[in-house]
Amino acid sequence: MTKEIPILICGAGSVGLSLAAEMGWRNIESMLIESGESLNPHPRANAVANRTMEYYRRWGVDNALTEAGIPPDHPADYYWVSSLHGRKLHHVSLPPFKKIKEIHENDAAVREEHTWSPYLKTIAGQNEVEQILLNYVQSKPSLECAFNTKLLRFKQSKNGVTCELQSQKTGDIEIVRCQYLVACDGGRSTVREQLGIGLSGRSDLARFVSIYFSAPNFNSCHKFGQANIFFPLHRDYAGFILNWDSGKTFTYHLMLDDDQDWEGIDARSAIERVLGTSTHIDVISIQPWTAHALVADQYQDGRVFLAGDAAHLFTPTGGFGMNTGVSDIINLAWKLQASLEGWGGTHLLQSYFAERHAIGVRNTSEAAHCFDSLNEVMQFGDELDEESSKAELFRQKLSEKLRNQEKLVSSSGTLLGYRYEGSPIVIPDGTKEPADNPRMYQPIARPGHRAPHIWLEEGVSILDKFSTGFTLLTFKPCDTEVLEGAAKAINFPLQVVSIENKAAATLYENSFVLVRPDLMIAWRSNELPQSPKEFLDRVRGA
Repeated sequence: MTKEIPILICGAGSVGLSLAAEMGWRNIESMLIESGESLNPHPRANAVANRTMEYYRRWGVDNALTEAGIPPDHPADYYWVSSLHGRKLHHVSLPPFKKIKEIHENDAAVREEHTWSPYLKTIAGQNEVEQILLNYVQSKPSLECAFNTKLLRFKQSKNGVTCELQSQKTGDIEIVRCQYLVACDGGRSTVREQLGIGLSGRSDLARFVSIYFSAPNFNSCHKFGQANIFFPLHRDYAGFILNWDSGKTFTYHLMLDDDQDWEGIDARSAIERVLGTSTHIDVISIQPWTAHALVADQYQDGRVFLAGDAAHLFTPTGGFGMNTGVSDIINLAWKLQASLEGWGGTHLLQSYFAERHAIGVRNTSEAAHCFDSLNEVMQFGDELDEESSKAELFRQKLSEKLRNQEKLVSSSGTLLGYRYEGSPIVIPDGTKEPADNPRMYQPIARPGHRAPHIWLEEGVSILDKFSTGFTLLTFKPCDTEVLEGAAKAINFPLQVVSIENKAAATLYENSFVLVRPDLMIAWRSNELPQSPKEFLDRVRGA
């Protein structure tokens, strides 16, 4: 018997789980499959961006995530060193999350950054993020989650996608027919390969082995203290070391030589070499990975969509990969819902590629640029530690270069400042597009941009006022009955929210602002639309 399901999600990584969570939050029946027997226990990505946290806030999992990683009273330190037994070459320290609101005038830039979102970047292992998401997914009655289940093949028709699934335990075959298939199955996506969709960009930038380990005395074995990330620059130790808690568990991403086999790496010895001493080390897991900067040439083929690593492969520098993938599915989810419920226009789903592909190219390029800059300063040897006037001059020049590495820390422009310029479902207001600065976000309520956060009262963000559908923010009294009636006639989900807050009115600039289900602005004006039907048709892709 063929099982019928509206949405089939292939892959239970952070992006697939996020899509399932979003669908569950929207009460859309979906099935999530994963070929592995469980979640990947290896941490991998380490940063949940403030934009991603805004999405997770809607599901109520944000507090669990902030408590999962580095304690909020720990400062966020970043060190560039020759090795952990060598010299400090550059250092950036950000205040702890608990202290960020207490920052004074001399730290204005950081204080301003905190006003951009209810969250800072949250440092938590991808394994912890995924477990929290899975717990949420499993709590939703509209969702089915099946591990040990592999997608063998699929076939599209005009009305759906027929998928052949195989149990990895029993070998049994199950036929599932879905309205839409979403591939979140990683960089080696089976779905993408079966569709024959190519990748463009730069591949094989570098190879790494990722060593996940526990070492309770690690920080007492070196002179630098607690840190989020260490970047050892000496070519014999080149890579980066991530801390996952208060200083007990870490991941060492060691860059491999071109001809070096990761399976030949003695993990414990590699850790002790960069540390410069012996200590108690328990190696938890080891995984290889390769840095790429690739984007799929298409994100859609009929009723099949690509998201996350299936759509784009990143270098980890900047923490853009997982977060870009989550923004993919938030963009896609409401469009799938609109199509399933019949209020989405015939061209709505096509806007997924139109909006997200450009962001994939933008973000992979920025991550690769960050990686190139980091890789450039990982080609030196013993001169990093030499005692001589020549070596000191060399280190001074290197330190100047390392100041540019701070974009690895400050990347709010990339994660908050993306925009859908030229989108077919965004109505421009004639204002000039601001510069796209990857390091600096400028809050702006312009069509195609993120609806900016502002606190309306203690603990209540304007983001909390947005519904699962479209939200019309009104900053002055007005009769919206005609527009609401036009929306009701086509089952268009529209909620009108009156905002009586002068600071919010100033930030949003116009009397009326239409916010999409993905927290992006579709339109703004000082007057309501003269032709409500034409207006609604535009933003729903009719």
